[in-house]
Amino acid sequence: MNKKQLCIIFLGCWLGLFSCPLTAQTQGPIHVIMDMHVDPTANAQSPGQKSTYYHDKIDNMNWVLDQTEPLGVQISFLSVGCFMEVVVNDGISGMGVPFLQRIYANGGQIGSHSHSEHRAGFLDWPNYPDTATFAECTDSWQDNIDWVNQGIVLALGLPLPEPIEDINCVKGSHLPKNEPDYHSLMKTFGMQIREGGAEEDFYGLYEHFIWNPFRPSPSNYMAEDLSAPFVVATHGSVIGLEQVHHGITQDMRANKVKRRFIQIYLNWRYNDRLGLPEKVWSWGWGSHGKDYDPGAPSRGHMVDVITWLDKNFVGKIAGTGSQIMKWSTQRETAEDYFAWETAHPGISSMSAQNTAVDWADYPYLRAVCEELSGWSWSADLSLGSGTTAFLLEKGPHKAVVMWLDAGSATVDLSSYLSGDYRVVDLETGIQIASGGMAGVTLGGTPLIATEETYSLSVTGSGTIGTDLTFEVIGPKTTPAAIYTALAPDYQYYEHWGNLQIDPTASLNLLASGATNASGRFSASLTIPNNPSLIGITGYAQGCVYLFDSQSLKLTYNRVAVTIN
Repeated sequence: MNKKQLCIIFLGCWLGLFSCPLTAQTQGPIHVIMDMHVDPTANAQSPGQKSTYYHDKIDNMNWVLDQTEPLGVQISFLSVGCFMEVVVNDGISGMGVPFLQRIYANGGQIGSHSHSEHRAGFLDWPNYPDTATFAECTDSWQDNIDWVNQGIVLALGLPLPEPIEDINCVKGSHLPKNEPDYHSLMKTFGMQIREGGAEEDFYGLYEHFIWNPFRPSPSNYMAEDLSAPFVVATHGSVIGLEQVHHGITQDMRANKVKRRFIQIYLNWRYNDRLGLPEKVWSWGWGSHGKDYDPGAPSRGHMVDVITWLDKNFVGKIAGTGSQIMKWSTQRETAEDYFAWETAHPGISSMSAQNTAVDWADYPYLRAVCEELSGWSWSADLSLGSGTTAFLLEKGPHKAVVMWLDAGSATVDLSSYLSGDYRVVDLETGIQIASGGMAGVTLGGTPLIATEETYSLSVTGSGTIGTDLTFEVIGPKTTPAAIYTALAPDYQYYEHWGNLQIDPTASLNLLASGATNASGRFSASLTIPNNPSLIGITGYAQGCVYLFDSQSLKLTYNRVAVTIN
């Protein structure tokens, strides 16, 4: 990369242009979805073993209902055909019927889920291969949907309280592997709503899930196609687990899940506060009946999250008068989307066309994503003056994210943060201040005050013929670079921070590489043994590159060396 290109990198910045309607609109509440589905069991098991296995899962799921019903949490329940065959075989007096009745009576949904299995006989559900033909995929869908319908009819009785196609209207499946075929089957079976999952590629780019239901493109899970025959009611993967899902390592432990709700709330709040065009918002998590085995991590993490949401957001009203969130189902979320779609024909709900990190393509607040990524919720804070605040932590660092619904206040963070810290406006990405501060002035826009500061230091005498060693401190195992120039500067760039060296004064890339496991990257420079250099002052500043090197973060300081 030449010096001209480096100048362009430093001097360029991304600008966001937002237009507000003349009449402010408020956003509908965030739909919070708790998906709980039952997977197929090993087909090698005998019918008796399968019945025992699913009875255990019903016990688990009844325990879940014991925890969620008092808080008004609605369950998005999806079932494989084999589970429903057990329910039907047990009959009206079996365990499954009262469980399904309980789900439905509490405003939950009953839909279909399948992997690659099909019915070959009594409780005999062998798998088709991943290379299954379209006819085999159709057979798998037909068997699973038919048996879910039979379970619904047994549990709810005839006449049904609503048409069967309106009850069993949500589908998730591992087949077909080909997305155009998947779209075709959704249309063939009249399934208008897809269980969340395929669009989790978005998490691999931005470390959070898509926050708006949308009609997905058959060529890109994350992109929108308004002609698609179904909508995805978006939510996350299995609560309480840190695991690879959809080929992406996802952390769904409670403290990360809480932080992600803060992220969606700040985006929702921005749209609501500024009266931006209305959208439908959705968030939540997935789970399986097996995840709630006694002692399993999902139990404690799920209870932790729903209790925290109930305390901080359920029933709460934003400063605009808008309801913040509601417990919902995939079906109810999609129904709200269909109503929104009718009122906004041809309007995009959400689309991320690029399959790589691209902030120009990112449909949410960039600063919220950049600044909150990687953090974990640590505590709810009481800072007074009507402030809502949460303490976050990341390794040795702490941060406070906070906002006011009305007025302004100066808050003292000395009890929570130590040393130097940055303060960033989470709506604009503008760094308001850095260094040691006694207090932070807070207004209507949310702020983050963070100890993660990205610093640069230098050691060495500055004498000709000797070495200088520069060191960047930032996130661990992250691309980093150090630049030098012959003049200072001070220009602010959104999202980057303060550029404190002059890119037009002999800008030079001293070194590039990556921070180590301790978050340090160092480089040495030998000062030529040339007396003509004596008295010259050089300036250096470091940076790190986040989000696949698409985010540049400048060190909060520069260093100066005068050669002697």
